[in-house]
Amino acid sequence: MRKYLLTFGMLAVLLSCDKDDDNIGIDNREEALFGQWEYEAIRSNTAVDINGDGTVNVDLFNTNEIRQCLKDNLTFFADRGEGEKDAYSINENGLSCGEVDAFSTVESDRYELINNEILRFDNRNDMTIIEFSQNRLVVEQDDFLDDQDVVITYTLKRS
Repeated sequence: MRKYLLTFGMLAVLLSCDKDDDNIGIDNREEALFGQWEYEAIRSNTAVDINGDGTVNVDLFNTNEIRQCLKDNLTFFADRGEGEKDAYSINENGLSCGEVDAFSTVESDRYELINNEILRFDNRNDMTIIEFSQNRLVVEQDDFLDDQDVVITYTLKRS
């Protein structure tokens, strides 16, 4: 009987574990977004040839479509205080593309989180949150690449 109880108890514990336990609740997204993020994947919903080499790809991260120095960039979300839009910036990491020095800001903007789902920026297209956990953020953004409208999916990991 003990053998069955032990087996049943272990099975109950395993079934009660949820791999989504680290998902960020809708009400906690604004503050949980703050911090430093790095690219893990960049994909297009349509194959594009950004670098002009004649080869089209949907995987923009694991191919040569985007220069390595851009894939190395870090993304920051920061609180600017009550009544202010939050701060968004992209910084060069160790691999500078030459336009700015390593570890310098490449782009900065202000944003607000709309309905805990849309990141609305002052100067760039909105991003829609697709997935959000403690260490992973997946967003989609409309863009125009290779003479066509595309949807880019950025997967970022907390760094």
